[in-house]
Amino acid sequence: MKSQYLDKDYQKRFWSVNKNARGFDHPVVEFFARQRIDYVKEHIDLTTVNTAFDVGCGDGFATHYFSKDIERVEGGDISEFMLENNPIDKSLLKVIDAENLDLPDSSYDLVYLWEVLHHLKDPALAVQEMGRVSKQYVVIFEPNRANVLQFLFGLLNPEERGTLRSSKAYLEGLARQADLEIIACHYCGKIPPNKTPKWLFDIVRRLPFKSTRATGISVAIVARKVDYSAGV
Repeated sequence: MKSQYLDKDYQKRFWSVNKNARGFDHPVVEFFARQRIDYVKEHIDLTTVNTAFDVGCGDGFATHYFSKDIERVEGGDISEFMLENNPIDKSLLKVIDAENLDLPDSSYDLVYLWEVLHHLKDPALAVQEMGRVSKQYVVIFEPNRANVLQFLFGLLNPEERGTLRSSKAYLEGLARQADLEIIACHYCGKIPPNKTPKWLFDIVRRLPFKSTRATGISVAIVARKVDYSAGV
């Protein structure tokens, strides 16, 4: 997809003055984050994960809650404004370019991102970079364009336009191109963390996290880095 809204300068300008509507400690956000981490725990034993890097960590939805289970979680984002609003220790945060991570090879047990690839011009390069930096695991959550609300959100909001390419098959392809072995991939979630009103939250929180193609707001991928040196 070619679009001026996927231009790095456009995205940087937008996120230099915008952030999530709700903070990391909002009860809807907390439930949203814990659902995702519980899903990851189904497929990765986080007691074996000592270090993680949050690509496009923004103002900390994932960073804060992963740090409850992982000893050292660091993060980076293109937006200094978003980083200022991230609740974790600022010494663990840095300005980064997701398509060119200034990080050493195989430096974190887990490298993950939540809703970042659809903001990038070259998401394939970003996933390759995640694989390079990871020792073991890569986790991706991205919008599901097959969900009508997500499709309309991407259509109506220029900074979210990359949602229109974000299908399950497309995301699986990005992982495989980066030589990642997919452990799990599901449609998931029914709670947009910034938009869900409390009355609706009280209803949908009881629904299963794993979803159908039409109802899931996101696609989740849990992948393992292929170790060619071990003859895999």
